[in-house]
Amino acid sequence: MSEIVYYPTDLETSGLKVGVQEVTEIGIIRAKDRVQLWRNVKCERPEAASFDALKITGKTIEDLSKGFSKEQVVEECNEFFSKDGLEPANRCIVGHNIFSFDRRWLFDLWGSCGKEFPAFLWLDTIPMIRAYAKKIGLVKPKVNLHAACDIVGIKKVAAKHDAKHDSQNSYLLWKDLVENKKMDFLPFVKTSVHSLVPAEDSEECGLDPSLLDI
Repeated sequence: MSEIVYYPTDLETSGLKVGVQEVTEIGIIRAKDRVQLWRNVKCERPEAASFDALKITGKTIEDLSKGFSKEQVVEECNEFFSKDGLEPANRCIVGHNIFSFDRRWLFDLWGSCGKEFPAFLWLDTIPMIRAYAKKIGLVKPKVNLHAACDIVGIKKVAAKHDAKHDSQNSYLLWKDLVENKKMDFLPFVKTSVHSLVPAEDSEECGLDPSLLDI
């Protein structure tokens, strides 16, 4: 089997509407050596941010005007990925609600810079934690990231809702489910290849409110 490199990842955004609101933070960890890239992304339309998103992330409109340009962030992330020496088919992005939420924002961010996102594989830890909760007899448990960490009994890096720490928590959750809880994660891996098709305005992203750590 060809080598697969795993990248626990988390994003923060200024709302739920892909193509209208924007990515404000990105955190990526290369799991094999635990090296992390984290950046604040400067918003081009900070006034379009939703009040709820600002409340959840603890940011202000002024905060959204700070950080690196999206072009610089995409360039740095691409360079970070390229250091593994692999092709997109050999990279797997790991995260909590990564497939329904973060994947679409990553595609939109890279596409807005005229780039294709350089990973084809996706592993969402939400179906993994739901399968584990069912196995141990938990009925309708909360499965947001912090609650999921509590279910498996790992110490969270921080309670703050940001991409730097939540990508670390996603890494710890996935690592514990695989190494300590002996879960086979391969059935949960999906394939999704990015193409340079612009997102439609006002497309609301699939974020279940029960997944928010509030």
